[in-house]
Amino acid sequence: MTNRFSNIFIFFSLSAIFLFTASNIFAQKPTFEKVKKVLTEGAGFTKDNLAELEKGKIIVKELKAKSDGEVAFCGAIKLDAPRDVVFAAFRRAVEKQRKEVSEERGIFRNPPTILDLKKLSIDKSEIGNLKDCKVGDCSWSLSSAMIEKFNAIDWTSADANKKAEKLIRQIMVDHTADYLKNGDDALMDYNDDPEPLSLADEQKSLLDGLLWLDDFAPEFKEYVREYPNKKLDGIEELSTWEKVGVGFKSVIINTHTILYKKDNDAEIPQGLSISKQIYANHYFHSSMSLTGIISFPQPDKSFKTYVFFVSHSRAGALTGTMGKFARVAVDGEAENKLTAVLKDTQRYTAYGLSNEQEIESDSESGIIKRIFGNTYFIGIIILVLVIGLVIWFTKRTPKSTQ
Repeated sequence: MTNRFSNIFIFFSLSAIFLFTASNIFAQKPTFEKVKKVLTEGAGFTKDNLAELEKGKIIVKELKAKSDGEVAFCGAIKLDAPRDVVFAAFRRAVEKQRKEVSEERGIFRNPPTILDLKKLSIDKSEIGNLKDCKVGDCSWSLSSAMIEKFNAIDWTSADANKKAEKLIRQIMVDHTADYLKNGDDALMDYNDDPEPLSLADEQKSLLDGLLWLDDFAPEFKEYVREYPNKKLDGIEELSTWEKVGVGFKSVIINTHTILYKKDNDAEIPQGLSISKQIYANHYFHSSMSLTGIISFPQPDKSFKTYVFFVSHSRAGALTGTMGKFARVAVDGEAENKLTAVLKDTQRYTAYGLSNEQEIESDSESGIIKRIFGNTYFIGIIILVLVIGLVIWFTKRTPKSTQ
């Protein structure tokens, strides 16, 4: 189980990294000195870490959690190659993991419709669990109003499961549509546990804790905070749904990704992307990730391309004794697996430089569609691994152990 969840972690943690297109520039001109300052002060990179990064080493660090039940990671890699070659190599490395991870996935249009969930299958056992839901005690993460809708179903009728499944899909569509129209204020309050949880408050807290934005793109941070009421040039976005296996359940996760770019002649090609969880039916309270890529042109017309990501994710399963056990187990395993995939990226980059026809190069117009079709939430997969380990430890712990 540990290896499976580690592979899932790598796939999701890295997929969002290639959410960028050509020629991006922000309010402040980035320099490598500024990049080093952010990594040092915000992510705890040491001088040795930065020196290793310059030598092509992969750096992955666990960040200090800002709340109980939170897991946060930062990673960085430098590649001596143009951005497009790095994109293609990274996509190829991620594709190796992709086949083992995603059960189902799809894209929400704007506005969303039921047809967007055509490929989503919902287990009968999962539907059946909804009949026992009460406000403050439900196996699904839902608001009070949503729980009451399921309570209104006549569960003794022959078509009860069919009605419940239809309601699940409609709730997902309506909630996503409301968010796209009204932003974070439309996000639900989870009332499946005795203590309600405001997703809007969670997202605001995670956004305030992200690295990089205040230093290089405060206007992007403001855009995300005020979404969709703020206007900003160079924005592209997409909403997606995913179904992944976690322990003995299938988890449905809805994600909104925003890419910030500008299509002028940039001296330093770069880009930023934020992915945020707007719903998950099990386990995951909230998650937000920031991914970036910066290419510094060299005098010999080569490039030094830096890729970095940070993610913060929160889940109730990370609290308590079992959560602490899982945290200890996940640290080394996650770092090893993440490093392995980034090594694949390095290998594919080298191959692409020597034989570029074997690695497809995306056009400016085509890369967004191809990439957004595979958008996954960085922080969520960290929790997938951790929660899998929680389940594993729980099954191995003797009943007498408190």
